[in-house]
Amino acid sequence: VVGVFARGVMRRLPTRIYFAGDPANGEDPVLALVPDQRRKTLMAHPLAEQPGTWRFDIHLCGEKETVFFDV
Repeated sequence: VVGVFARGVMRRLPTRIYFAGDPANGEDPVLALVPDQRRKTLMAHPLAEQPGTWRFDIHLCGEKETVFFDV
């Protein structure tokens, strides 16, 4: 679980990071709650130019807005 804090945001925004291609993603009960078209916002992807490095972008709003969870 990752907590996002930002200027102008009055509370912590909890989200999760999943690794693209991980077979365990298909069995994760929390990820299963997220609509298919929104799951991509929770996926980290490997960087081809830096083996062993993963990239996870967080978007606070807009078309690519990361899924945040109520805790």
